[in-house]
Amino acid sequence: MFKSILLSLLLALLNNIGKAQIIDGNYKALELNGLSIDSTGNIYFYGIDSFPKEKWFFEVNVTLKGGQITVNKSPVWFTDTVKSYSASDGGFITYNGRFTKSGNIYIAKTKMIDFDYMGFSFFTPPDIADSNANGSITNNGNKSPNGIPEIKKKELYDRVEKNGNYIYFVKGTLRQDYIIRPDKNGIWINNTFYIRQKNK
Repeated sequence: MFKSILLSLLLALLNNIGKAQIIDGNYKALELNGLSIDSTGNIYFYGIDSFPKEKWFFEVNVTLKGGQITVNKSPVWFTDTVKSYSASDGGFITYNGRFTKSGNIYIAKTKMIDFDYMGFSFFTPPDIADSNANGSITNNGNKSPNGIPEIKKKELYDRVEKNGNYIYFVKGTLRQDYIIRPDKNGIWINNTFYIRQKNK
């Protein structure tokens, strides 16, 4: 009797361990480059004017291992059945963080750790006109070269230093949170399905 109970407990433990580890792996998906939807329902994404003749995506590779998550995004484009990798369009970005189990899902919290060809220029984000009569930018106070006070830029944009230069991003770019749901042959991350990649 005792041996049967012990065996049942051992099998249950092994089963739970297997379920905990099954999410680890490499996954891949395509997402529209720069997809956004405004308050009136208008959709925009990079290359929309040439779609569907040319289709621009981010090829997103996700690695889950031991509670760690890494997300790599690289720009790709398709013409008919030909797939090409872009040298810069859309930029390259890497997020890293941790994920934890919460019921039947996983919650991942990440931050941007590397990027290339991303964000505004090395110098300043676009001008913002003051609300004066002619809409021009006034030069009062501690203005940066394009007319926006440094403290105001910090409120409007996320800022990262790279190679001695400040680069600006739209708010919310530097940190990304994900809801991960395991599924057959892959995982759902938010509303996108990622296919599990076979180990080489």
